[in-house]
Amino acid sequence: MATTRYLSYRMKRTQVLFFVVIALLSLLLTSCGGIFGGGSISGGWSGTAFDNGVIYAGTRDGRVVAVNSSNQDILWSYAITTTSSGGMSCSGTSATTRLYTTPIADGDLVYIATYSGEVHAVAIGSGEQVWVYPPKGEGFIGAVVGDPVIANGIVYTSSSDGKVYALNATNGKIKWETDRPLADKLWTSPAIQGDTLYVSTLDGHIYALSVETGQLLDWSFEADAGFASSPVIDENRIYVGSFDRYLYGVGIGSNSSIWRFPSEEAAGNWFWASPIVSEGIVYAGCLDGRLYAVEAKTGNKVREFDAESPIVSSPVLTDGLLVVAAESGNVYVFDLEGALEHEAVASKAISIGANVRSSFCADDELVYILAEDNELYAVDIDKGEVSWKVSLTIEE
Repeated sequence: MATTRYLSYRMKRTQVLFFVVIALLSLLLTSCGGIFGGGSISGGWSGTAFDNGVIYAGTRDGRVVAVNSSNQDILWSYAITTTSSGGMSCSGTSATTRLYTTPIADGDLVYIATYSGEVHAVAIGSGEQVWVYPPKGEGFIGAVVGDPVIANGIVYTSSSDGKVYALNATNGKIKWETDRPLADKLWTSPAIQGDTLYVSTLDGHIYALSVETGQLLDWSFEADAGFASSPVIDENRIYVGSFDRYLYGVGIGSNSSIWRFPSEEAAGNWFWASPIVSEGIVYAGCLDGRLYAVEAKTGNKVREFDAESPIVSSPVLTDGLLVVAAESGNVYVFDLEGALEHEAVASKAISIGANVRSSFCADDELVYILAEDNELYAVDIDKGEVSWKVSLTIEE
């Protein structure tokens, strides 16, 4: 019996590693510009955040920039550098780090976590560094891929060293770190409900931790395959996508899933992006190019829409409209009170002419997208057109 459990574990771990490698190769990147090597262009999939008239974006060359949404002026630029030891035929150089997380604006600070294993906080008005964790000269945590979250003055981030860290948002001092790795790597964002933090892992676990101490709580959930997406919580249920090409609804406190979608044959690819929930419906984009609308309580399909291109980014809700960006650069708008519910037909389809893999944000009728060409696009979903675009590339 012990041998069987051991072989099952080894097979599951091998499958997870295979999925991770294929995900990185297929979704992203070249060796020197991507996740594996150094080079002057950092790559990454950092996205956009909006706060008080300013758009914050993590650029493809490893900077955080602040852009005035009214006149498109770049207010400041904050570069994060790291030294690469080389690899994959890339020579060791000093370069800007890769950014896979999206900036978070909260109060007087903007936060960003890096693939080089640091969390930075910069002044929201000037872009000047306020703190970095770990402090310079004191090493690094593991590479950060999933977005940190902020709650009650604490920044929570998961890391590729398998741990979760809780940092004081004002000064960056550590409050706690998990006393052991929860998995080989943690590449998803934590989710918080009340006094509990939940994290999904590449080996198929969902763990519950105390937000105060980081200690593991009694409940955890284990699936047969690793989780591809970060967990989303709504009404005491967790929704999460898996590498087995299913979307799961899991009741907090339960040892088995409430449902999995599709109910029979798996979807055409992974549910890589986190779903969103609105009015009892789960909206999930899939790498098979389809947007699925699923009843939150039952997992029954309401409708689906074929974007004819992988959906890597999570959908966004704004003023009663659902916005979906496909990797092809096509942006689709759905009226949740009409088109999607009954016919799954987009009310508008707008092309920005560049690939989209990163998260994006909205402010009323304007959606802000950082595309793979390192240009920031403002898409007017009311008029159905690109309102403006700004290059975030530094001219040499």
